Amino acid sequence: MSIFLAPIGSGLGDVLISLPVVQALLDRGEETYFVRRSFRQEGVAPRIEGLAGDVSEEEVKARLGADDTYINLRAHPIQTDYLWGAPEFEAIFGVTRMEKIIALIAADWGLQISYDSLRPLAFSRREEVRGKILFIPGTDGYYKHWPQAYWLELRRLLAEKGHDVIVVGRPDESPSVKALLELGLPWIETATAGDAVDVVSSAAAVVSVDTGLMHVAVQQGLPVFTFIHPGNFHERSAANCSNFYGVHCPPQCGRDTAVKEGTLASDALAVGLKFDHHLCRMPTEQNCMAGITPYMVLEEMVRRDVVASSEPAPPRS
Repeated sequence: MSIFLAPIGSGLGDVLISLPVVQALLDRGEETYFVRRSFRQEGVAPRIEGLAGDVSEEEVKARLGADDTYINLRAHPIQTDYLWGAPEFEAIFGVTRMEKIIALIAADWGLQISYDSLRPLAFSRREEVRGKILFIPGTDGYYKHWPQAYWLELRRLLAEKGHDVIVVGRPDESPSVKALLELGLPWIETATAGDAVDVVSSAAAVVSVDTGLMHVAVQQGLPVFTFIHPGNFHERSAANCSNFYGVHCPPQCGRDTAVKEGTLASDALAVGLKFDHHLCRMPTEQNCMAGITPYMVLEEMVRRDVVASSEPAPPRS
């Protein structure tokens, strides 16, 4: 008997945040196959030690035997019958957080999962990244972006302390990545998900918006400093992750943040309750992420000993 596990969504980050479920199945001795929901998830399964293999979502039904089990984390009432973040949802389940949602779904399959002890993915060391700090500025929603000027200022502050940075991301897909490269920041290509796992795992630390590579860094145990929009549910509870929170977008941003009480997930698209992917229309200093300053990030990096303090060492007694 085999178990086929499909993650909570189709992105790279959805694989990583679903891995505790895979880990629980493997620890129970189950022959487990990973179900890829999109091309963005290709190449991750071979990095999960103990996994029997992977199949695409289109192939899984043909592969299922009479004694096999298909666990689809997305096909669950908590996913299909509610709009996450709506008052109705939080009245029943509490504050919406992706880790909590997945734990609730897993419990219905008899699995107790934990985000406290993450098992790193296998990777090959990339020496050109060793000791460097990765900047990951690109994501699928512009409302999650950190202002360009802030990336440049943080790079300057880190350079003053002797730290090199490298940008990771797809300039052909992300204007934020492309803009930093045009301004001269160094970049390393990650053509596949496997390349991305190798590069991220080889770095000293990661500063990132809320995107799939951020979740890779959390899984791998790196010091992670990430920017979270309050309308999202993907912040991580791992001890190696420092979350910085933006504020809710004002109406002038042009992004519809309304969530109507009683709206079900099946009705969400009909009423337009989704995040728009346009650039924020607010001035940089009023952007929803603008309250997270480079100095706040640097201070946290110092606190976590990723960056040395500028204060002189105390005199020896």
